[in-house]
Amino acid sequence: MASLAIHGIGVSRGYAIGRVYRLQRAQTEIVEYELQAEQIDAEIERYRTGLELARAELRAIRERIPAASPTDVAAFIDTHLLMLNDSLLAKAPLEIIRSQRCNAEWALKIQRDRIVQVFEDMDDEYLRTRKDDVDHVVARIHRILLAGAENPVGDLSLPRFAKRIVIADDLTPADTILMQNQGVLAFVTEYGGPLSHTAILARSLEIPAIVGARQVRRYLRDDEIVVVDGVRGVVLAGLDELSLDFYRARQQQEQQRRHALTAFSHQPALTRDGTRIAL
Repeated sequence: MASLAIHGIGVSRGYAIGRVYRLQRAQTEIVEYELQAEQIDAEIERYRTGLELARAELRAIRERIPAASPTDVAAFIDTHLLMLNDSLLAKAPLEIIRSQRCNAEWALKIQRDRIVQVFEDMDDEYLRTRKDDVDHVVARIHRILLAGAENPVGDLSLPRFAKRIVIADDLTPADTILMQNQGVLAFVTEYGGPLSHTAILARSLEIPAIVGARQVRRYLRDDEIVVVDGVRGVVLAGLDELSLDFYRARQQQEQQRRHALTAFSHQPALTRDGTRIAL
């Protein structure tokens, strides 16, 4: 088998060698249908129930975050919980259901498009990427509303990501936390950028990660052994044993580097003349 290199953006340094797990997500089609006047109250209640179930899912994920995790890990889940409680998602879709007599899924889509347009009009690149958080939260609500379509991450108790390299179109911060809890080796996504919350979270959790690797799911197969080089931002497949040994050595060097940095981090922050600096 010939070797293959797929390039993306390395957003969390490190090296991983393992078998591929391709995370497949069903494409969700949102359709509009008109409600009768007597159906509106029930549809509003259905949306509220969907919101509460989405909150419950995120709270359950938050409770699974290890106590030793960096403090900013829980902050990503808290951000999504705050969005679920914000009037832009908690109240505005209800007004759309009433005024347009449409189903909850369609009302949420209308509101999502309005919010995303505001972010896309922003000049700041970091703020523009926050629309991804809107999409992640909206997708969670849509999944629940659409008859509880299967969560692509699945049963939290199943160790399907243990010792695996996950290949996906995109990942939410909640996905990333669940995978880290199950012992994922690395992940590669087709979309996303270095300023996305998922990329920031991967760095915080020290999971080797690459984003923006277009068509990666097309070229890699489940259970195929690949190397994720988070330093150079490349996924390598079809490597011979000599090349794999090279990356195993790189893994050891990276682990030694991190151990050295951890030991050094406990030293006092002093300038050369002995002045202590608070960090």
